Amino acid sequence: MVWRETGIMDERLHFVGECLAGEETMTALCAAYGISRKTGYKWLERYRALGPAGLIDLPRAPLEHGRATAAELVARIVAEKEANPQWGPKKVLARLKRSAPQLCWPAASTIGEILKRHGLVGRRRHRWRAAGCGPFAPANGPNAVWSAD
Repeated sequence: MVWRETGIMDERLHFVGECLAGEETMTALCAAYGISRKTGYKWLERYRALGPAGLIDLPRAPLEHGRATAAELVARIVAEKEANPQWGPKKVLARLKRSAPQLCWPAASTIGEILKRHGLVGRRRHRWRAAGCGPFAPANGPNAVWSAD
């Protein structure tokens, strides 16, 4: 016996087609397709509104983040950094808090991320390290090489 391969879109189209034919009730069709009645009505309404394109899965990610920093605050942070390019996020935050203490400013780490997102923060300089941790000279005899651990 040969198995038929069907995709999600094919099954949804068959479901909507059978719903629109009106031969069976919505409850029976939903039971046959293994979906809830709520989902069945959702696919039917989407098909009526948008046609076959309405049966495609919509993205589940939220359009707006609920705890995102307000655009006005971001604009003021960026403007302060552009006016004083040498300042870091802590000094920018301190200056903004002094100029407008009534506003709820984000943390210094959040300001650092905002500045990084806008390309206003360069890479940190590589830290200089002493060369004393490398391989030691071979010892030829007692007290020939002195080193500290």
